[in-house]
Amino acid sequence: MAVLIRSGIDGIVTLQLAGTLDMACVADIDRALQCARSTRNPVVLDLGRVRLIDRPTLQYVMDVIRDNVQAVVNCPDHVRGWIGRARTMADG
Repeated sequence: MAVLIRSGIDGIVTLQLAGTLDMACVADIDRALQCARSTRNPVVLDLGRVRLIDRPTLQYVMDVIRDNVQAVVNCPDHVRGWIGRARTMADG
């Protein structure tokens, strides 16, 4: 798993996640998110390079999306499907 933080000239901070995400990654994501939010600029989550997410980490990512980011970009169809199914299960 890799986390990359990029700041654009427009002031938007992009937090890019890549690879396989599991609970061992959560601390790294939290640190990167805290760093990104400390800029007081909008934070965008880029999931374009995510290949696999376990269920607990998927819930964590959904919470991050809901509470801490302005937008999600480059979300692959398979990740979008996982998020949709997890939301349906949570609502059901």
